[in-house]
Amino acid sequence: MERKEIEKIIITAFNDYLETQGIEGEVTSDTILFGSDAELDSMGLVNVVIDIESHFQDQGYDIALASDRAMSRKSSPFRTVATLADFILELIEEASG
Repeated sequence: MERKEIEKIIITAFNDYLETQGIEGEVTSDTILFGSDAELDSMGLVNVVIDIESHFQDQGYDIALASDRAMSRKSSPFRTVATLADFILELIEEASG
């Protein structure tokens, strides 16, 4: 799986959540997912993470985004769409490798 495809999945999940909340905006690879400038609160992030994990499981990738590994990183993989895409790609490559 390519990184661009992973970003598209994240952006779709993010947009779907924002739509359910009545929030409009343009989501890009630089969009902040979580933190002081983000559109998501902690529950929103949980919902988006569950949607992303479900999508990848449907495609045969058993990844856990909210893991000790993710939480113990110096830089959060949940900061932006791009950092989350990098983290997911890393997980997929390790699982395939």
